[in-house]
Amino acid sequence: MSCHAADPDSLRYARYWEPVLAEPAQRTLERIAPVPGVFLDLGAGTGSLSLAAAARWPSASIVALDASAGMLSVARQRVADEGYDPSRFRWLPADAADIPLGDTSIEAVASSFMLQLVDDRPAVLAGVRRVLRPGGTFAFVTWLSEELELPADEVFIEVLDALEIEDPVDEPAFRSPRAGDYSSLEQAREELDAAGFSEVEVGLEELRHRWTAHSYLAYKEDYDERDLFDSLEAGTRERLRAELRTRLAALPPSALELRGPLVAAVARLP
Repeated sequence: MSCHAADPDSLRYARYWEPVLAEPAQRTLERIAPVPGVFLDLGAGTGSLSLAAAARWPSASIVALDASAGMLSVARQRVADEGYDPSRFRWLPADAADIPLGDTSIEAVASSFMLQLVDDRPAVLAGVRRVLRPGGTFAFVTWLSEELELPADEVFIEVLDALEIEDPVDEPAFRSPRAGDYSSLEQAREELDAAGFSEVEVGLEELRHRWTAHSYLAYKEDYDERDLFDSLEAGTRERLRAELRTRLAALPPSALELRGPLVAAVARLP
């Protein structure tokens, strides 16, 4: 992927974090019917869902909205790199709470791992309802408020302790609940009902991603703990790498697998 104009943080996100979320994100498209003429990817990030929609619905126009222009620059370059017709795509660097599209202009909207980030979720849902045409579909997947554990992360912390390396970011788990996470499936249902949607279906989805020892170490060094690795002197950094390679190679595959529950929903306008 030749995203030379994109910012480095967005490129790292596309390489290391997007694959973790990709499968449940792309399953949101399976909940959308009929085939939309115009599809909005709300919180498009680096384009995984937008490109999946373009592949799934060859006749659809894709609108990709994200607050980060850097993320969209990666998505735009991927469209070119993967040979899609760029005229099918429209790029909107904008806030999800203020969608710059006309009323009833979209036939389907999907959002993946974005609704937990917004400050005013009712405003976002109201905006989605405004831009959807009657009978339009809105599907999303996001986090359920539950702590996710990853055994390999425990090994990472043990190695830091053994080498007397202090991690400036003290995370109690791989991912701890955050304020914007849904506390229950019922909360998601109530919010969609309150926003005026009908035929609301809410259920559990599963996040499941497995690293290899090599790919997990690359994820930690280049993305998740990049600041820590960059702060170390060369000798200490190499000792950390070496010890992690040894310890991670001895782990069973299950220790490198992340699994956790998500909220998945689909709703329609009357």
